[in-house]
Amino acid sequence: MSKRWTFLFLIGLIVTLCSITILNKPTEKDFTLWLQEEYTIDCNKDCSIIELESGNGNITERIKLANGNGAFSPGLFTLHINRHYISLNDPNRIFSLEAIGFNGRFYKMNSENRIEKYGLLENRE
Repeated sequence: MSKRWTFLFLIGLIVTLCSITILNKPTEKDFTLWLQEEYTIDCNKDCSIIELESGNGNITERIKLANGNGAFSPGLFTLHINRHYISLNDPNRIFSLEAIGFNGRFYKMNSENRIEKYGLLENRE
């Protein structure tokens, strides 16, 4: 009888943890807030156009970027966002932003041509 109760307790614990994780899955609105807090990026409603500051010495310029292509993958537990932005000022400059959301938080993913590589952002970790 002891093994049965242990098994039922473990199943109940797993179901509870899965339910909490599913309910805490971040949304696109959370992604927008994360961009503003982490990188001070302003974006429109769906972040198809973002605006960020680029510091060149003492001069700060505003750069607008338009969404070229990318992926939005809502999973059961996670939200994976991979976007490629093309600069409106210089179409030859392409920036990538990849993040995964899990349990109410977003984490940046390592990619070769992240926005930080171009010196446009400084991560505030």
